[in-house]
Amino acid sequence: MRYPKTLLYNITFSLNCLLAFLLFFYGSIQLPGWVQVIGRMHPLVLHFPIVLLVLCIFWELVMGLRQPDKEANLLIGDALLIVAALASVITALMGLFLSKEDGYTPAVLIWHKWAGVSISFLLLAWYAFRKHIRQRKIVLITSSLAAMVIIVVTGHQGSNITHGENFLLAPILNNDIKRVVKFEDAMVYADVVHPILQVKCMSCHNSAKAKGQLVMETPELLLKGGRHGVLWDSTDSQAGLLLQRIHLPDDDKKHMPPAGKPQLTTEEIAILYRWIKTGASFTTKLAMLAPADSLRLLTASLFTQKETDVFSFASASENNIDKLNNAYRIVRPLATGSPALNVEFFGAAQYQPTQLKELLEVKQQVVALNLNKMPVTDADLKTIGQFVNLRVLNVSFTNITGAGLAALASLKELRELSLSGTKVQAAQLKVLAGLPKLSLLTIWNTPIQPGEFSLIQKQLSKVKVETGFTGDTTKLLLTPPVIENEEVIFKNDVSLKLKHYVRGVSIRYTTDGTEPDSVNGYEYTKEVMVDKGFTLKARAFKTGWISSRTVEKTFFKSSIKPDSVFLATKANPDFLAEGATTLIDGQKGELNFKGGKWLGYKDRPLEAYLFFNKPTNISSVTLSMLIDINRFIM
Repeated sequence: MRYPKTLLYNITFSLNCLLAFLLFFYGSIQLPGWVQVIGRMHPLVLHFPIVLLVLCIFWELVMGLRQPDKEANLLIGDALLIVAALASVITALMGLFLSKEDGYTPAVLIWHKWAGVSISFLLLAWYAFRKHIRQRKIVLITSSLAAMVIIVVTGHQGSNITHGENFLLAPILNNDIKRVVKFEDAMVYADVVHPILQVKCMSCHNSAKAKGQLVMETPELLLKGGRHGVLWDSTDSQAGLLLQRIHLPDDDKKHMPPAGKPQLTTEEIAILYRWIKTGASFTTKLAMLAPADSLRLLTASLFTQKETDVFSFASASENNIDKLNNAYRIVRPLATGSPALNVEFFGAAQYQPTQLKELLEVKQQVVALNLNKMPVTDADLKTIGQFVNLRVLNVSFTNITGAGLAALASLKELRELSLSGTKVQAAQLKVLAGLPKLSLLTIWNTPIQPGEFSLIQKQLSKVKVETGFTGDTTKLLLTPPVIENEEVIFKNDVSLKLKHYVRGVSIRYTTDGTEPDSVNGYEYTKEVMVDKGFTLKARAFKTGWISSRTVEKTFFKSSIKPDSVFLATKANPDFLAEGATTLIDGQKGELNFKGGKWLGYKDRPLEAYLFFNKPTNISSVTLSMLIDINRFIM
């Protein structure tokens, strides 16, 4: 065994000398392509020295300390040690070659690089002085512990470079726990788009490992783009580089994320597409989007509509709840199985303060109390202040003057308070600043003047204050016109029917695809007869209002129908619809292509023959096709 070990030691020593030389001249190194190929093998081989080193430490500590002079143990220990040293220096050299490629930040690499080099030098020295180290137990234990610490540090730093910051410790770090966001507070980028990029993209595009010179950690760096340019262009039909790379075939080397990495789901692709096409804003709130906006519909379910509560108090007895219910007061659980109670009063003429005091039997369980339009006074607020678990209180349009608001100071769980239609004054609201969980205060239609709203908001900085609409000079947006025509495929001339629900509105429309405005297009006055296919665009206008958004609908004229049709190529088995007759049945497919009657073709063209019993002159043929890049159907 002497000569093989000597040979391996000489090779290891020579490679460590090469490693030291390359480190000294690191800044001046220029690597040819074939050496870069060797460098890229670093992730492939780095696990071998780790395993060998762990085995070596185990053998030296367990067998070496028990039987240090046994020849067989020494031979096995020497073999493990020299092979581990050789594997470590080879891995370190490969890592050094890989670090010279573009995309790696030197400041982030430094700890990983020097820790890996230290392992190589340590194992070479350990093997060279192995006899002396084995004779001194304290030195053997110290060397083993030092090697283990360095290998852990090296692996941790390497995982950060490959998979992102704190990859190893992420499951136990508090800042990695997904924060609970209410829908009204959710930001489109921060709470929807950024999490997708973080999970699916940033392992390769971070400050430590910037593949293609692209870093995606901040909005500024996203806008900067990488070596191949900016990531998106909302005016481009393909939405820019990011979406192009995502939609490439999985086996394409430019497909992102690359093969072997977690891939984007259909929903995530749709979210990124809609975000880019709507301007890629970093500051827009999800709640600011129109209710029918695709991005809002795709993501609204990801967030809670209200703050989630966990109630720790016991349920009230069913007998008590039944006793408290009458024709003018309803007491019921907030949800099935919940101990929390919701209370609503009806019939102002029948209200008495004693009815409110009767609820003190269940004061621990009442979390929502609606006294809207009841003759409640400031004195009643003392009773309400005893419902210590109250979350929502509505005393709008009551006889409250605001003088008794201090009685609500004990409601530490109160989230929503409505004082609209009461006589409260701005100065009296200051006492509400002591309610730690109050998030919504409604004070419209009160004596409080508009000039006082800013002071109230300053005093209640963490509370959303609803003051009602005061913009008498504000112009409102008109709703779009209504197209009453249901059938979009017609055979004979069709009567175009438009209407608007606001009186005095002028509707202007076009049929040539141009945008209608106060100059272009026609003014709709009565039903218009149309004798050919067209795309209708219409908008509503009225003096003092903002003109509506454009409503659009395409109509098709089908005056000639083939007597029969034959499919020369077979459709995809998943999309057979009604066979060949699907092409001539005069029906449009639904947007949900899986539920609609669609003929689907993949990897083969659609070839069909249309047959006529008599010679027929045809001016045009129109096919209705679904185009949806998010579902990979072109």
